[in-house]
Amino acid sequence: MTVVDDSATAAAQQRPAGMGMRALRNTGMLLLTRVVSRILALIAVITIGNALGDTAFGQMQTAVTYVGLVGTVTDLGLSALYVREGARNVASLGRFWNNVASLKLMLSVLSIPPLFALLWVAGIQPLLLPAFALSLLSGYQLLLRNSLYAMQQLGFEIIEIVPETLIVLGMAIAGAKLHMGAAYFLWTYTASYFFACAYFSIVLWRKGVLQPRFRIEMPLLRPWVRAAVPLGITFVITTVYFKIDVPILQRFRPYSEVGAYTFAYKPFEALLFIPFSLRGVVFPLLSVYHRRAPDRVLPLSEKFFKALVLLGWPITVGVFMLAPQFNSLLQLFPTSEPALRILALAIVFMFADNTFAATLNAIDKQNVFALVALVGLVVNVGVNLVVIPRYGYIGASWAVVVTEAALVIVGWFVLRAQLGTLRVVHAAWKAVAAGAVMGVFLYFVQPQGRLALFGVVAGAAAIYFAALALLRVADAEERALIRSALRPGRRTS
Repeated sequence: MTVVDDSATAAAQQRPAGMGMRALRNTGMLLLTRVVSRILALIAVITIGNALGDTAFGQMQTAVTYVGLVGTVTDLGLSALYVREGARNVASLGRFWNNVASLKLMLSVLSIPPLFALLWVAGIQPLLLPAFALSLLSGYQLLLRNSLYAMQQLGFEIIEIVPETLIVLGMAIAGAKLHMGAAYFLWTYTASYFFACAYFSIVLWRKGVLQPRFRIEMPLLRPWVRAAVPLGITFVITTVYFKIDVPILQRFRPYSEVGAYTFAYKPFEALLFIPFSLRGVVFPLLSVYHRRAPDRVLPLSEKFFKALVLLGWPITVGVFMLAPQFNSLLQLFPTSEPALRILALAIVFMFADNTFAATLNAIDKQNVFALVALVGLVVNVGVNLVVIPRYGYIGASWAVVVTEAALVIVGWFVLRAQLGTLRVVHAAWKAVAAGAVMGVFLYFVQPQGRLALFGVVAGAAAIYFAALALLRVADAEERALIRSALRPGRRTS
């Protein structure tokens, strides 16, 4: 596919590294904003959980899980393909959007019967209307948001993130005071997605990208659907292995255990914005490098892996060592504490396996990554079916750890066969060593009280970064990139 021949594109073709600088700056701004957003979102979830109690919260989270599972039907992998092809041909983004959005509308109608069936089997069929609205609007806000990722213009998303979260928080606080039920809180999230859809639509319309109309072009969609099928299969598989634990747990255990497990999962889930945000920025860049500078793909992939481990490993160590303190600070259910400690072990693996998803899809190996995801599905379903009937939500927590570790191992071997050897030890050992030093500090210092916890966390972070500095974790190229990204007033293409 030919890329538009405008001045910005020509500059990018001549200097792919300039795109890397822009991606680095975009990532920094996006992460900073998402930190604030995730804190607010976590407060909202805690408010909702404590307002509903473990049983009703478990019912709500079961409905959300089924929305995610059925959402795979309305996507078919087209969202990921849309980002990849849109990044390669920005001039056709509006045409691409109309076709994909039109197809998603038809698929959304088809999703109603299976969604109702799943909710009926779970005994929560009264949640159908807010669940369907949540499914529909979450899909469209993602498609609109992905347009900005394809254009590498994330400033507009940065403006939107916090207000969207404030809608959820405000409605959650109001619902808690009014003693509302699970359906109300599902409408709360639906309202935030409606706001996001409206905002992104206005931005893209003002930029001349979005001119909404129902449009189905079979010459365009036919090869897209063929290319998207492996992505769609991967999306189905990853969604199922990511969410199947809740339906299995709900089948064998009471909703109170579902509530305790999903409440512990919320802080873990909130942290995933970090690798997902990085992946959203790096994936288009990897896709372009694959076409224009293929020799840069593996080095960038290795740096991406390194960054993910640098961020994920200290969080794993900190949450594992301080699980009782964090459980108390976040006001989770008392029964959520053991699950929180176990899930902490999965954080670094969940961060790292984004490397293989982003790289394999960017180099047009979506068929291969579908096999990687299938391994994750088989492992997760198999382990959950074995451990949940006997150990309940504790077993489900261990299944997450086993699955994520397996995905990293399999992903590494597959990427090695398709592209080359990603030097895992070379990229990660300094971060692991620095995290181990931090862990020793936390082992001997067990804080009591919120102020003490904040102080200890700050001290642990300082120890971690000091150890990284002593080990010179950043190489010369990375230090130059960081200095350039932080230097005010300098522009890159």
